[in-house]
Amino acid sequence: MSSRQHVHFNPKAKSWTSPKPTYSPKAIDRFHRSLPNYEPTPLVKLESLANEVGVGAVYVKNETSRFGLPAFKILGASWGAFRSIVEKLNLPLDSDIDTVRDAAQMHQLTLYAATEGNHGRAVARMAAILDVAAEIHVPASMHPSTIKLIGSEGAEVVVSKGRYEDAMHEAEAASKHDKGIMVQDTAFGDYQSVPQVSHSSPTEIARQLTALKWIVDGYGTMMREVDDQLGSTNADLVIAPVGVGSFAQSVVSHFKRNGAFTSMITVEPDTAACLWKSLENGELTDISTTGTIMAGLNCGCPSTIAWELLKNGVDASLTVSDYEAHEAVQYLQSHGINAGPCGGATLAALRRLTASDKNKLGLHGHSTVVLFCTERNRDYEVPMAT
Repeated sequence: MSSRQHVHFNPKAKSWTSPKPTYSPKAIDRFHRSLPNYEPTPLVKLESLANEVGVGAVYVKNETSRFGLPAFKILGASWGAFRSIVEKLNLPLDSDIDTVRDAAQMHQLTLYAATEGNHGRAVARMAAILDVAAEIHVPASMHPSTIKLIGSEGAEVVVSKGRYEDAMHEAEAASKHDKGIMVQDTAFGDYQSVPQVSHSSPTEIARQLTALKWIVDGYGTMMREVDDQLGSTNADLVIAPVGVGSFAQSVVSHFKRNGAFTSMITVEPDTAACLWKSLENGELTDISTTGTIMAGLNCGCPSTIAWELLKNGVDASLTVSDYEAHEAVQYLQSHGINAGPCGGATLAALRRLTASDKNKLGLHGHSTVVLFCTERNRDYEVPMAT
């Protein structure tokens, strides 16, 4: 245990405020409410956990079922697809879902994405809502059961012979026709080491980053639900998991806005701590990762656009072991939250804080903490105790 990463603190984050949004949060919320079966996901209060860690209240934002899917990803995929279609077809931004569906069908559009699981299934679900085609590219290593789930949404699933990055390149190439729209939650500009995408033009990279920003903006609906559910209570601390950082970017954008008084912790696997390492180095850093049950967090470099906010707005960054995540999963399941390892990581992070850490973050016996549980349970190999 002595060799693990220490908690990285950024005292300047306490006074930092995120840039004012250039989009209308109300428009995004209105869009999501117009989708079939929308309802806010639960904010679950865990009194025993609050007593355990010595704070006033701990809440878990339970994203184990969002629009019937096992993760939060459709919030971003749906808004990203909507914005991309509106821009491609020159439709008014306030178009309703029926108008966009009719236009997308008339132009016979196809949505494309590469995925390691949840994002691709979310894009496929959005294509089904719009009644248009979807082509989802996946890495060769993807489990057949995951491929089947994506296909169950009506998408054509194309299995690459290579890695996720190769699937990204293949999806982008396939989308290069006048009826294709790429809906990707990672920009190719973040993969400069991949030969096929390292020569993307500045214009193309700018387009990818804009499309990614729409996806990140879509995640913001979750944050505003938390505000509504807390009512007059202020979240003193929020904890978010990090893969490439797009979700954490949405969290920091919201909870570090002007007038908010919330600290933020990010959590990564011990074996895939790309944000932690980048924060330690003071610059974006590529790392080699090894396997983890927190598969959705197994990333080697943060997103370039997420980095600009995370390096300034994250108060503390830490890592947890697979076993700590597994213990958190067991605890959450015993309290009626069917979490997976990525979802349990935030609880594991809270448990890892020492008294000194809590003092640095300003936590006390009346503080309110919000944990983001981003993933439903799935099969994984139970790790050894550490």
